[in-house]
Amino acid sequence: MDIVVTARHCELKERFRVHVAEKLARLEKLEHRALWVDVEVSREPNPRLADVAERVELTVHSKGPVIRAEAKAADRYAALDLAVERLEARMRKVADRRRVHRGARTPVSVARA
Repeated sequence: MDIVVTARHCELKERFRVHVAEKLARLEKLEHRALWVDVEVSREPNPRLADVAERVELTVHSKGPVIRAEAKAADRYAALDLAVERLEARMRKVADRRRVHRGARTPVSVARA
């Protein structure tokens, strides 16, 4: 899985790029068919919006649906953590939809359990 990191209105250090690669490495177990991930980091120049100044957008391109997540925070590392959590939740949802819910593979319902 390729990771493309893009910065808008800010500079990114190599340390952040390595941190992004470490965070997104654990997503491969949820989506095996992912081809690449676009990571876009942008900075809001308005000082009144300092608490949501950093925005991180994650887009997973795969053979199936395109999955996106976005988060804003005062720190770009915090925004990345929030975006990765949201992306994991959406990827789990997509993986659950792919499962067969009929016949012998029907999952046990909560009422039966």
